[in-house]
Amino acid sequence: MTSLAAAHATAASMIAFQMAGRATRDALFLSNYPSTALPPMVAATSVLSVAIAYASTRAFTRWGPERVMPVAFAASAALLLAEWGTALALPQLGSVLLYLHFGSLSALLISGFWSFMNERLDPRSAKRQLGRIAASGTIGGLVGGLAALQVGRALPVAAMFPALAAFHLVCGFAMTRLRLPGGAHGAALHGGGGRTPIASAARTSGLRAVASTPYIRGLISLVLLVTISEGLIDLALKGRAFATLGPGGGLLSFFATFYTGMALLTVIVQTIASRFVLEKLGPARSAGVLPAGMALAATGAAIIPGLPSVAVARGADSVLSNSLYRAGYEVLFTPVPASEKRAIKSLVDVGASRTGDFLAAGIAQGVVMLAMPMQGTALLLGAIVLAAAAAIIAWRLHSGYIDALARGLVTRAVQLDLHTVQDGVTRSTLLQTLGPLASGDTWKGSSDEREATAELIRIRDFHSHDPDRARRALRSGSIPTHMVEHVIPLLANDDVARDVITALRRTGSDAAEPLIRRLLDPGTDFTIRRRIPLVLGTIVEQRVVDGLLRATMDPRFEVRYRAGRALAHLLELNPSLQVSRADVFASVLNEVDLAAGVWKGRDLLDRMDDEGWSPVLGELVRDRADRSLEHVFTLLALVMPREPLRIAFRGLHTDDPQLRGTALEYLDTTLPPLIRKTLWPFLEDNRPKGAAPPRPTEKALEDLFRSSDSIVIKLDELRKKEAERPKEG
Repeated sequence: MTSLAAAHATAASMIAFQMAGRATRDALFLSNYPSTALPPMVAATSVLSVAIAYASTRAFTRWGPERVMPVAFAASAALLLAEWGTALALPQLGSVLLYLHFGSLSALLISGFWSFMNERLDPRSAKRQLGRIAASGTIGGLVGGLAALQVGRALPVAAMFPALAAFHLVCGFAMTRLRLPGGAHGAALHGGGGRTPIASAARTSGLRAVASTPYIRGLISLVLLVTISEGLIDLALKGRAFATLGPGGGLLSFFATFYTGMALLTVIVQTIASRFVLEKLGPARSAGVLPAGMALAATGAAIIPGLPSVAVARGADSVLSNSLYRAGYEVLFTPVPASEKRAIKSLVDVGASRTGDFLAAGIAQGVVMLAMPMQGTALLLGAIVLAAAAAIIAWRLHSGYIDALARGLVTRAVQLDLHTVQDGVTRSTLLQTLGPLASGDTWKGSSDEREATAELIRIRDFHSHDPDRARRALRSGSIPTHMVEHVIPLLANDDVARDVITALRRTGSDAAEPLIRRLLDPGTDFTIRRRIPLVLGTIVEQRVVDGLLRATMDPRFEVRYRAGRALAHLLELNPSLQVSRADVFASVLNEVDLAAGVWKGRDLLDRMDDEGWSPVLGELVRDRADRSLEHVFTLLALVMPREPLRIAFRGLHTDDPQLRGTALEYLDTTLPPLIRKTLWPFLEDNRPKGAAPPRPTEKALEDLFRSSDSIVIKLDELRKKEAERPKEG
């Protein structure tokens, strides 16, 4: 199975499960409990969903979605089979378990799959393939709905469990066949367990953005009100379905027919209206069509009681939510800077949505406890009020979206390609903001606007492919903090890399955070990552030391090598900086383990001149030393005396057995036992068995210093011989 076929199979099976599972969940629960039991069930599901979403975030961070998703699908299938057995023996308990399972896992697995696909397809491939993969999901949804419909007509509701498990087993297998391009995130990102500073910083910036940005607060309010309204209409539908049809297979047939019909209508509306409405109304007002439509449909259902009218209201909600609203909602995140988007979107998608479900359940439970007459109508009236408020918020978000997008474009916190923009509002904002620059005209605005325009011109020079323009922009003044992200990619350009390093060094502390983030991100270009330590090695801060120390566990040797050199230089500049001895030794052991089989002859790909930051390498052994051994000694020099290590390193590169033996003896007496045992095979200790035991450290150190001059003389002789060798030929 090819990767593309696996993606289509996963999408189809995943949405088939979603459609069939929703019908099975509702029918099975209402076959065992009255509709008044739904609000507590929805509330419990919301709480469990938030807990699982938090756990999944940590799992994705630690192991990466490529490992987590297949296991999650397989675990879901196993749970479904266990729930099947429970439902056969204890139907009421089985219905509760399925409700919790579906409500807390289904949407999370869908979100994980699409995040996996979006992060691993380049923009061009995403535009070409994601629409087709989504279409496979739509077809799968129809298959799932039809399967539930057939089972509902001929078999008990519990017969759907094996089919649901089969859908997720297919997903789990297909996910193992996905081999899409993109860096593997997770453990490689941080070299072990625990929360990464990057993830923590993203969450912090997201919370700060929510607290300080009216636009984001408005977006969360919209999602919250829409979710509550949807929940109230959904509970009203299930209550009337139970009252009209009673428990049993009739419920499964009804819900299967309903959800399948809504899937068909959603495809039609997506095909015919979504692009047109988004183009004409813009993202905020396109999203506002959903609450406005819900308010009208719920009003009709309240005026004309009965199952058909509530089904129409719930159907309008479902169709508009998955077509017009979804199209506008995703675009509304365009003004959010990329560094904040993941954290903010998680807060909205999980936090606001699940909170809305919980509040809807609370309102419904209040209606039940108060024994209000016409409970379904009361829920609909609540949905009408909240949906109308959501429509007003969406209307007001229109101007907020334009302002936020314009500011982001000017500061380059947001970057858009005009050819990828689908709606007229975003395109118009893009042209109005950047138009004067594109045409070469002068922007005759306020002083702040002119200053922003000058910054934008400078940023565009950074992104140009002309080395002279980039070099001129680098030398035109200090690099402000918000421009650092635009300068870092220039490290990959050999023509200007040295100028970039100089400019970023002048920026100093303000450049530290983005540089550390890029250094530790495996998705960043390797050329950039191996040059970042040349900048960080001049920023004397503890956070830089911590970041570089983590980089010594990077999968790429040149990143580890330069991170070690930069650390050595920082400690030379400020010996009070703290380096964990345990972490350094862990990096040494990791280096020896990774270097097995490639220790000898390892060379550097980057021919850029390095700084003289090595604590052990000198001119005498520059051409003789192998890089892996040098790197290990550089790391050891972070936590051990430097001068003896430098002498011992030089001694290892002589051809005099006595001098080399003195160096080995010093190392034998000073290296920690585990380091010595692991490293010794690479030091080529050829002393005969039964040799005298090592002398005390003080005596070995004394002999080593006494041999220092001899080692220098011997190395100088070797260097002269090697220099004369080509002339003799």
